[in-house]
This record gives sequence, structure tokens and C-alpha cells, in this order.
Amino acid sequence: MMSSISDWGARGSSALRAGVAAALIALAGTASAQTTSDFAEVDGVTIYLAVLPAEMLRGFPSGSEESRMHGGVPRGKHIHHVQVALFDTQTGDRIDGAQVTATVAEIGLGGVTKTLQPFTIGDALTYGQYFEFEKRLHFDVNIRATLPGGKRVVETTFDYEHL
Repeated sequence: MMSSISDWGARGSSALRAGVAAALIALAGTASAQTTSDFAEVDGVTIYLAVLPAEMLRGFPSGSEESRMHGGVPRGKHIHHVQVALFDTQTGDRIDGAQVTATVAEIGLGGVTKTLQPFTIGDALTYGQYFEFEKRLHFDVNIRATLPGGKRVVETTFDYEHL
């Protein structure tokens, strides 16, 4: 299923970016815990990143889609959900069927790499997985996506400050 970011506003506008970021962190509700969202454009692909504390997902009812995704919300005090959405920058079409990984590392050090699993928020496909952010530091969050067909790879690194 292909959806379009133009559903949220004019392409390329700050309102569009804010709309996509809001959709990515829609699970956050009104909680006051730290959430982060950002985006990058790489080789014709717009990559949106959101980082949510797992505490926000633990509040969903047992058995809900949010409580079951990725095998359930892990226990632990420093667990966060890393979410990625991919769009064709020119057309605004959502990119489904990609293989996405994230590597989370303290800046300058090796990190943990995980495959981001596809899941749906509303009718929108997104990729995500849980990571531990134990220390109050800056982290590199490297996103690597192999696009459908496997012939094209896009990659970018976001700076995430864990407060």
C-alpha cells in the first residue's frame, strides 16, 4: 500500500515535516517524557526518525497493537522505541517493503545494530525496534535502508541527545 506525505500538507513545507513528525510520535500522547524527531533527505529518499521512551508504549492496553509490536515492550528503565518512515522525496509516496537497520552508538564508539521491523500506525507503514539509551549522552543513530528490489541503499546518521 502506498500512501503519500501530501496527505498531510504541501510537499517540502515545514508544515509537512511537522505533520510527519507528529504522526511518528503520535504514540506519545501527552506524556512529558523526552521524544525526538528529525528528518534527512538522501539520494531522493526522505528519512524521518522518531525516538520515544518505552514508558509511553507501556500505557497501551494489553493485547493492543502498540503493546504487541516487535514482540512486546521490553522491561527496563532506559528503553526507547526508534521509528523510521521512508518517502520518495520527489513524489511524496511512502516507501514500503524496504529492509531497514539502525545502529545506535555513543558518539565515537561501536554500537548496537538491529533490524527495524515493519509496523503500522493508523494506515501508515513505519519501521521500528527497541534500543537501550542508558547514559545521558549524545548518540549517533545510523539508519540504513535497502529499498525494494535490493538494488539501492540509502544511509544517514542522526545526532540524538539523550537527556
